[in-house]
Amino acid sequence: MAQIKIPLLKEYQRPIIELYDNWAMIDTGAVIPVLSMHPKKVQQEFSGKIIKEGLPIGGIGGESTGDVYRLPEFIVGGLIYSPFEVFVPRQPLMKFPILLSATMFYGMDYTVKNSTGEFVIDTGDVSDTHKIEFRLLTLKGGLYPQIDGVLIQDGGILLADLAIPSVFTFG
Repeated sequence: MAQIKIPLLKEYQRPIIELYDNWAMIDTGAVIPVLSMHPKKVQQEFSGKIIKEGLPIGGIGGESTGDVYRLPEFIVGGLIYSPFEVFVPRQPLMKFPILLSATMFYGMDYTVKNSTGEFVIDTGDVSDTHKIEFRLLTLKGGLYPQIDGVLIQDGGILLADLAIPSVFTFG
């Protein structure tokens, strides 16, 4: 198991790190990662390509409409997400332009250590050379993260709701 330590920006007294010359907030209650920046910046600086348009998401801050972009790569500490799908709101208003969701660290343990000023990720079985696939699926009108093929499910959808056709017929 590898351990990744990322320094916190102490002046915020919150889990804020610097990532890609931007402030990034670690939001342990978030399901969907967000790049709250102009689409041109996402395209130019991250080589992002739009793959889904005009989708709503909701959260503590209210509802937002935006698009899903696929980035060929996104790196947090030593974790390499490739590909990485992220929500980009049409009206970027966040003080912290990068929001890292809890689902990005599925199968890992992470700790915000205010005493040492670090965000510590214990990667578990994820090796330094492993590229993590992070995708956003559109199911029943909502966005749901999938990491390395595992659907990260919350209370908003049940597997029975996915309307997967049965391969068995009785009669």
